Amino acid sequence: MKLAHALLIVAAVGTAQLVLSGGQHRHRQKLALDAASMHAKWISDVAADTDHQAVWAIPGEATGEEYAQCNRLVAFLAVKYRVGLLDRQSLRTNVRRLMDRGIARSYWSRFGSFREEEAADRIDRAFNAVMADEFELNATDKAAA
Repeated sequence: MKLAHALLIVAAVGTAQLVLSGGQHRHRQKLALDAASMHAKWISDVAADTDHQAVWAIPGEATGEEYAQCNRLVAFLAVKYRVGLLDRQSLRTNVRRLMDRGIARSYWSRFGSFREEEAADRIDRAFNAVMADEFELNATDKAAA
């Protein structure tokens, strides 16, 4: 086999792999967005139903509705990060502002370990690491003030 033919075959195989992997990436992004849409619908249902809110509520703490709304925002940021609408630095900026709010700190204090346990891949783990870092930084800043 001539070298030119071998190079042509290698180039064709490489191109085919790129096309297939690009399609798989778009498919994964669509699945992530579909899952986020279902999650947002579920959170809307929780926020509108006092029986569902009771599951989230802890006596003396934030209401179930407040936790549900915070969960909605955290999930939205997670999806934006997953599909590439936020890079790590812009995610950190958004999370820093989120952690300025008491409900977000209360939410992460209560549910952060669960989100870390349910992390499915490196993207979830990276997202959770930013959330945990900003939670700790905020707690440190509040203690120093």
